Amino acid sequence: MTAETPAAEHSRDLHTTTTTARALPPWWVLAIVSGLLIGASQPILIESLGGRAVLDGSGLTGLLAFIGLVPAFLAIEGQGAKRAYAVGFVTWLVAFSCIIHWIFTTVSVYGGLPVVVGLAVLFALCSAIAAYVAASFAVTRALVRFYGVPQWVVLPFAVGAVELLRNVGPVGGFPWGSIGHSFATVPVFLQGAALVGVTGLTMVAVAVNAGLAAVVHALWSRQPIPKAAAAMAVVVVVVFAGYGALRLQVNVLDGEKVRIALLQPNVDEGLADLTREPQDDLLLRFHEAQREAISKGARVIIWPEGSFPRRNVNRDSKSLSRLNVLPADVAPPPASVIGISMSGRAKDKDGKNVSQRHNSAVVVDDKLNVHGRFDKTHLVPFGEYVPWPFGGIVRQFIPLGSLTPGTHLMPIGVDVDGKELKVGITICYEGVFPEIQREIVNNGADFIANMTDDRWYGVSGMATQHLLMYALRAVESGRPVARATNTGISAWIDIHGGIHQATAMYTAALLVDDMPLAKADTLYLKLGDWLAFLALLGVLGAWLWMLVGGRAVVSRRPAPPTVALAALGLISVVFGLWLWLTGDALDEALATQAMLLVVSGLLIGIGALSRQPWGRRAVAIVGWLAVILGLLAIVMSKAPLAVSVVVAGVIVVVFGRRHARVVPTS
Repeated sequence: MTAETPAAEHSRDLHTTTTTARALPPWWVLAIVSGLLIGASQPILIESLGGRAVLDGSGLTGLLAFIGLVPAFLAIEGQGAKRAYAVGFVTWLVAFSCIIHWIFTTVSVYGGLPVVVGLAVLFALCSAIAAYVAASFAVTRALVRFYGVPQWVVLPFAVGAVELLRNVGPVGGFPWGSIGHSFATVPVFLQGAALVGVTGLTMVAVAVNAGLAAVVHALWSRQPIPKAAAAMAVVVVVVFAGYGALRLQVNVLDGEKVRIALLQPNVDEGLADLTREPQDDLLLRFHEAQREAISKGARVIIWPEGSFPRRNVNRDSKSLSRLNVLPADVAPPPASVIGISMSGRAKDKDGKNVSQRHNSAVVVDDKLNVHGRFDKTHLVPFGEYVPWPFGGIVRQFIPLGSLTPGTHLMPIGVDVDGKELKVGITICYEGVFPEIQREIVNNGADFIANMTDDRWYGVSGMATQHLLMYALRAVESGRPVARATNTGISAWIDIHGGIHQATAMYTAALLVDDMPLAKADTLYLKLGDWLAFLALLGVLGAWLWMLVGGRAVVSRRPAPPTVALAALGLISVVFGLWLWLTGDALDEALATQAMLLVVSGLLIGIGALSRQPWGRRAVAIVGWLAVILGLLAIVMSKAPLAVSVVVAGVIVVVFGRRHARVVPTS
């Protein structure tokens, strides 16, 4: 049998409905089914079963990640980019509505806003994420048609590329609900995170879905089964299952251990601020738990996020001995990790001496001397700070009291029974981002102390979803995680992702146990998201060549306006990459600015060189957006640099209207 040419593939692709083929259900039905299956692959309302954190030990729901996208992939087979985008949008809108349903609780129950507002916020957030991820479906169909390759080859790389971008921006990124998280309940497949991280696991799941979809499509259309697609699905499952099975044979529960205590006070879950309960009463509750923990031999005590009730503690304090941290009638443990709100004055980026507040954690020894302070580096957008560029606008309506992010990801060393133990710390939302724990571990952490307060999300799947993410972090980084939360779920997690001694939600609890300090130097620790990064480079390169390669090479030399626009776009891309590579990796505003510069530069440059109608529209949209946003920044923030944004936008609009005439697509 001779290989099918791209032209022949296109013809077959566009005429999948033959005289013998059966019609598939409507595309929107297939998209909804996929959305429900992917949504069900992650915890939704588990805690409603008696109010306890019932983890899915069978892993059956997690395995839905291997088949959940098959209906959606069937719906885009043979379709154009627009239809594929619509399928992707509906699929992910339904999926994310299931997964992050707890946003409604936060807005309407704890925020006190009307039900309609809560539903609107949920719909808006899910729509924004769906619009982002759906691009992978459209890109896939565009590349399939241009290069004449099978859909199942492109899909894993396109989805992996978009998921990697979703992790980094804009506004700091929001990787919650990635398909890779579904494998946290399936230990044998969870181990793959040690190789490729959670985004790599997403690519694995998509590869299996794509292969199965190709087989199902062939059977449904009464066509020969694509053996390569079927083989890919089988090989991927076998390889990752085999690797996981071998890894799980290693005993990671023996060897050196440290006796930890995790405090779960369940303090006023309905309140927005712990200070509404008298501070002395809160300290008495913590003292009782500490007294019991010390009597049970705890050597390291970990408090939840922001749980220490004394406010405005000076961030430069060298000791907490005067703050009544521990009960006076017991000997303090060798180490305590305390979630605390701290403040102080320091110079900002402009050299002004300003007051700063931090969501912090301190490590103290048995004399309550402070060995180190960790300030939360990745703050919650619109919860703990207002991200760029919204700050100037929001200040016109709401007085801001934003927190200041931390500037380092170093573990803190403390002596425990004659051995220095290096404690890495992540505070709540930080643990969602794998690169943060990876850097902390690469800086020498022996284990990770995660402190969290999930009380804002009520009885929903959020707490279980959040806990399961740390199973992924433990496997990726090869370090155990001890997780103390205010209202649950507290637990410690071994380096195979096994969750131990999980507490119930919304109950006061004390967890004292011996946590193994087994370590594993994983491939992910060394290379990070290498597979997803290669996917991003490959898809971006293929996409750019598709847009330019066959169309920009024309017999006539490009007109000066076209050259000017292409040069402006290239300058923007280079400057954006320079900002990203040389700037502070923890500066989310800088990362967002760099991302906008790169994306807008690509749209301008490629749009101009394409010499197509869509290129003119892309250039015009970027130019007008720059003008509008620049004017808003001038009015709201009085930012001098915004003038240059307006000028650049005007130049883009003017040159865009005059750039070289459109080359006919025929």
